[in-house]
Amino acid sequence: MKKILNNSFLELNLILFPIWILPVYLGLKSFFISPELAFLLFLILFGETHFASTFLFFFSKSNHDYIRKNKLILIYLPILISLLYFLGGLKYFDYAVLVGAVASGVHVTRQSIGISRIFSEGKNTAAELLIYSSSFLFLFIGFTRFYKDEFFKILSFLPNTEPITNLYYGILEEKIYFIFLVICLSLIALLEKTNYKKKLVNLTGVLIYCPYIFVNNIYDAIVIGVGAHWSQYLLINYKIYFYKEKINLEKSLQIIFIIIYALVMGVLGYRIHFNEDFLKILILIPLTGQFFHYYIDAFIWRFSVKEIRETVGVKLFSN
Repeated sequence: MKKILNNSFLELNLILFPIWILPVYLGLKSFFISPELAFLLFLILFGETHFASTFLFFFSKSNHDYIRKNKLILIYLPILISLLYFLGGLKYFDYAVLVGAVASGVHVTRQSIGISRIFSEGKNTAAELLIYSSSFLFLFIGFTRFYKDEFFKILSFLPNTEPITNLYYGILEEKIYFIFLVICLSLIALLEKTNYKKKLVNLTGVLIYCPYIFVNNIYDAIVIGVGAHWSQYLLINYKIYFYKEKINLEKSLQIIFIIIYALVMGVLGYRIHFNEDFLKILILIPLTGQFFHYYIDAFIWRFSVKEIRETVGVKLFSN
């Protein structure tokens, strides 16, 4: 059975099934600090550090030959796409946020599939279909709840949609249906005849967007759900770039970069009270960094590519 970390407790709680995020986050915001500060704390400590960790691929000398051979897709295109996203966001801010959210959904789901393949040692069509269908169903419901105005703008191009939307939002109020759905999907994931690690990562993949149905605050939904994705990503990058490595000047500078990036982007992306136009510019900076992350990650985890297997893959599975 494959393992990423030698420590079974850490592997269980940080990669396989990071359920601890739910009680810790809810406990913090309920009893110790304000909800706003709890979200900012998780965003900086886990969210933005996870976005910053993408740059570790570029910092690693073992990847430089591959980067030089693929400058177009790894340097020029992501810079161009990120610039276009930022400029488009200045004019169509709400849609830029929505596009970023959709890209995030695809990115998070793809990671869930990737981790499932790691522990099943290959493709499993049934499990992957379960993760895809669960994630995209929960995401669609979440988007229609949290981006309701944009959803109605899209529907405005269609004739006579009011009866359907009224029925749809009426069904969303009946949470019992969705509780039953979540229980059924969870049982399907757990009853698969496979090792316990794959069962747990599949369960995490199925439930990662489940909070989008039940939680009324999108910030809470992100932390409780996508927080599991952040945890998995951080631990995988730790294993590749820091595990059993000497903390020399180079590694120290990388850690400092991640800390500064997370602090700056976390604060910029949070609620800063300036005039509306300036606020949009500030928020678009971390959103653009996130969009860059979604694009780059589509290429740097492709273990079907020989160079990625020999650099990233070797370090991930070494113990």
